[in-house]
Amino acid sequence: MDFYFIIFSTILTLLLSYLRYKYQYWELLGVPQLKMNYLFGNLFRIRTIHKTEIMREVYKEFRGKAKLAGTYIFTKPIAIVLDLDLVKSILIKDFNKFTDRFEQVRSTGSFLNEHLFRLHGEKWRPLRTKLTPTFTSSKMKFMFPTVVTVARQLDETFGGHLAKTPSGDIELHDLMGRFTTDVIGHCAFGVECNSLKDPNVVFRDIGRRIFYPRYLSIRLRTLMITYPALFKYLKFLNIKESPKGVEEFILQLVRDTVRMREEQNIQRNDFINMLIELKNSKDMKGVPPMGIEEMAAQVFVFFAAGFETSSSNMSYGLFELAKNPQVQEKLRAEIVSVLEKHNGELTYEAMMEMTYLDQVITETLRKYPALAALTRVSIDDYKIPDTDITLEKGTRIYIPAKEIHYDPEIYEDPKEFRPERFNPEEVQKRHPQAFLGFGDGPRNCIGLRFGRMQVRVGLITLLKSYRFSLSEKTPTELEISKYSIVLVPQSKVWLKAERL
Repeated sequence: MDFYFIIFSTILTLLLSYLRYKYQYWELLGVPQLKMNYLFGNLFRIRTIHKTEIMREVYKEFRGKAKLAGTYIFTKPIAIVLDLDLVKSILIKDFNKFTDRFEQVRSTGSFLNEHLFRLHGEKWRPLRTKLTPTFTSSKMKFMFPTVVTVARQLDETFGGHLAKTPSGDIELHDLMGRFTTDVIGHCAFGVECNSLKDPNVVFRDIGRRIFYPRYLSIRLRTLMITYPALFKYLKFLNIKESPKGVEEFILQLVRDTVRMREEQNIQRNDFINMLIELKNSKDMKGVPPMGIEEMAAQVFVFFAAGFETSSSNMSYGLFELAKNPQVQEKLRAEIVSVLEKHNGELTYEAMMEMTYLDQVITETLRKYPALAALTRVSIDDYKIPDTDITLEKGTRIYIPAKEIHYDPEIYEDPKEFRPERFNPEEVQKRHPQAFLGFGDGPRNCIGLRFGRMQVRVGLITLLKSYRFSLSEKTPTELEISKYSIVLVPQSKVWLKAERL
């Protein structure tokens, strides 16, 4: 018995010594860090709080005292950037040192990881070059009529729900998700999802699997992102980042769509048509044409990034407009005025004239960014400007977008909803990296024009016909889910709607 006790004590001592050393990483580098529990660090806190709350603690503790501070996700050292000039250096000025979002590892075997958001610099650059022309203003103008067509279906479905609800209470988040799912279905796949008519269609199910995984799944994903090399060697466990069935569904849909369009020579103004052109194009600067799996990966991220982020943005926006009726009336007046100038027709040009609408959407993104932090990995040693600190190659970096957006030194009374913050003259007064709703630099969100377009069209469609106010079911503040990759509402978003 004494022998086993000695073995156990020795192992425990070694483990504690190892953890003690691991959690001194930032102190030894001369970077301030939060006090750590040497036994557990943040290991068990990740189970009960979102990692963005850890970043909030770091930001609150060290903002104004240092350019960056350190913490840990499990045992991985994470650098939290606190200085906007350093944010600019990482995202733009010294971008070539920070081209990657995630740690580089050999392929896990899932083609879904080969999309633009996940790829490392060597593969990312040529793919970004390929895809950039598909997201120009002219391409958005081509897709615009399709978005408007789906918006009419939204108006019809919304009116039908309201007619059946004497109280006028409407749950918005699911309905907005069905709208953006149908938009993405049309614009990415060229198919009619009809989730506005039937909330149980397969596309809605796929979306739920991606963004609303089980409790265990989101923790497992955090582990996989934190220790990718470990899971590479655990293939026998058959653990995949993507939820069950998603890979097969996306790949089969893309394969069938491409075959049908090529056989029948079908041309449409949608994303997959643009990918087919890239697939059939000759080499671009030595880059081979797209294969079916590479196409499927881009369609997957277009779907994943496009529907939930935009539906949440619309839900948050309508929630804030209900809380701030004077803002809602000002926005509605702009919408009505511009539509009257265009004979009541919602055209692309009419949408672009609605500048206050754009400010409302941007202010919503400030309060509710899709991602709480931007992630980067240093691909080489990097000396922090004007310091003696050198980040090692492979250091994981978090830029806490949400904390920057809520910094009272940057945005006065940050919890208040004020679209006027984004008047051009007000924007000029702030640091250019004070708003990070779509990221910044060469790896900013490639689909930001599309995202803004579908949110604009959705809000115009609803606000020109309905007035929104708080109902008895509406919470004072919307709680953010701790179990989702992006910042989505924890519970349903109820508002009272009244037809004008």
